Parts: sequence; structure tokens; C-alpha cells
Amino acid sequence: MSKFQKLEVKERNETGTSAVRRLRKNNNIPGVIYHSGEQGVSVSIEKITLNQAVKSGQAIFETSLGEKPQFVLLKDVQYHPVTDEIMHVDLQQVTENQKITLDVPLKPIGESAGVKSGGILVQLMNSLSIRCRPVAIPEFLEIDITELETGNSLFVRDVIHIEGLELVTSEDVAVFSVQEPKQEKEEVVEAAEDDLDTTDSSEANQEEQGDSTEQTESGDEENTGDIEE
Repeated sequence: MSKFQKLEVKERNETGTSAVRRLRKNNNIPGVIYHSGEQGVSVSIEKITLNQAVKSGQAIFETSLGEKPQFVLLKDVQYHPVTDEIMHVDLQQVTENQKITLDVPLKPIGESAGVKSGGILVQLMNSLSIRCRPVAIPEFLEIDITELETGNSLFVRDVIHIEGLELVTSEDVAVFSVQEPKQEKEEVVEAAEDDLDTTDSSEANQEEQGDSTEQTESGDEENTGDIEE
């Protein structure tokens, strides 16, 4: 099970475009913590700290804003369209016993029989949607692909069961499959060689026809000369 990483946030009183620009200039990122039935709280987070939190893959963080520790869900991250730097974050406050819905990464376990025989493993889903309490959120969901043969698939229903966790994604959705390796490159090479052989043969025929025509024209010229004499 995941351990809640601490995320230091500070409440900010200044809002608006100018205030946000100053905030980012000082290497801080603006954000808002939302809680059902209450007005959102504007906060700021150090840029380095937030980047580390996002890259950690965690979904729930512990903050020290207010009198008691709070748990917040990283709900939405907005990036700059050119630089990909984080511009703003939305955090949702959750309680220890409150069930929440979120996406969790999917991870294969073992090496499939199909891959051992030359097939290619294809991951059709990178994450699945689950519903559970914050304390039960796993770092990832596992699925055993050891017996997966070429031409077959594994589905959401094949995910290893975790107590206290409800899968929201439909159980009939395929998540892994093993496919036959493609032979397109070899076929293209063979086709190119066939075209080359055909081209060479055509050129040779054209050259032979050209030589024959030249000989005929030469003979006609000689015959014409005999008549003039």
C-alpha cells in the first residue's frame, strides 16, 4: 500500500494575474484546495517540491495546512503548452474514511508464454479506474501475464484482487495481448527486389530492340545507296 508523502503548501491571500505572475517568478506554483460544500482555498507550492510530488506517481498527499493534517488528492495539473512546466494545480481534500475514485497505473507480472515463443506484448491500458479509501490506494495494479499465449488477451477481470478496492473500469476491457511479429519489412524488401528484376529485364529488352532497330536502319541505308548507283 502507498504511504502518504507530505506536500508543503502555503495559503495565499493575493489572487489575480499579477499576483500569480509574481508567484511563478519566485519559483512557486499557484493552486487551489477544494472541499465539498466549502469554498476553495488558494495556496502556493514550491516549484521543486511540486515537481517531485507529481513525478512520484502518488495520488494522495498529506498537507499541514490548518490546525490538523489534511489529506489531498492531486486532482488536476495544468501545464504550459510550450515549456511543459506546471502552471497550476487543483487539489481535493479527502477524509480518511471517504471513498474516492482515481486512476492507478497497471503493471504486468512475469513473462508471457507468447513472448517466449516470439510474440510481441501489447499493453492496451496504462491505468485503470478504481474506487477505495485513501489508505487502501495501491501504487499500481498487478496482472499476471505468465500464461498469456500469442493471439490471446487479458482483461480487467484478470487483475489481481486487492481487498477494499473496487474496479470502476469495465471488467470486459482488454488490457494486455500478445500479437504475432509483423513481417512487413521482409515483404517490402522482396517486393523491391522483384521490381528491380522486372525493371532490369525491361531495360534489357529495350536495349535489344534498340540494337535491332539500328541494324535495320543501317541495312536500309545501304540498300538505298545501291539503288542510287
